[in-house]
Amino acid sequence: MQKMNVPKITCVVLIIAICATLIWGAFQEKNASKEAYNDGIEQIDLDSIYLVDSGVQVDFAEVIVGTQEETRKLIVSTQQAIVSIELTDSLIKKLDYDFLKKTQKVSYTGTGYFIVDLDNLTKDNIIQDKQNKTVTIQIGHAYLETIEIDPNKIIIDEVKEGLLARGDIELTVKDYNSIEKELRNQLEAKFKTAENGQNADAIALRMVKEVYEPIVKAIDSNYTLYVEFE
Repeated sequence: MQKMNVPKITCVVLIIAICATLIWGAFQEKNASKEAYNDGIEQIDLDSIYLVDSGVQVDFAEVIVGTQEETRKLIVSTQQAIVSIELTDSLIKKLDYDFLKKTQKVSYTGTGYFIVDLDNLTKDNIIQDKQNKTVTIQIGHAYLETIEIDPNKIIIDEVKEGLLARGDIELTVKDYNSIEKELRNQLEAKFKTAENGQNADAIALRMVKEVYEPIVKAIDSNYTLYVEFE
């Protein structure tokens, strides 16, 4: 049997040990670099990122005001009401007797829309408290902007004729305009009540918060959003 060359064996073992040490060291360095590197970005959802201690100063007011085109005016409440007017045509104008008069009832169904206007929201309406980590948006009160008349729900009753007053009630274009104006005024009076205004305001505060809270949280989840009236 041939004797093994001890120096050769020792040299081979030493080379293997050195190679193993180098490979282990490279692997450890790669893991350490992965753990040490932080890009300062935390994923919130598919569309939002949150900067963690990045040193970037985010202007909440600039971001919020920049979303104006997406919000503009929010419809916060709708109200519906029915109003009516009674038309009278007297055979002899100066004599107020039922047998000389024809009457006809006209009814309108209308919907009133209360809105909160975010069109004029400026940076002055956005208050950021860095110490307490709050953002406050100041908005105007909700108000009745539009009244829509449903043409399918305009009801014109049959003419009630007096004993000596027969036939339809003849109306001019001016009469029709006056009738519509009167009924719109009645609808406005029904809608513009203190109770409706208070309800619309309460809904406005909630809806504006729902619109802007995701934006604030996307910028910094530690901030709390408040909405109040100017």
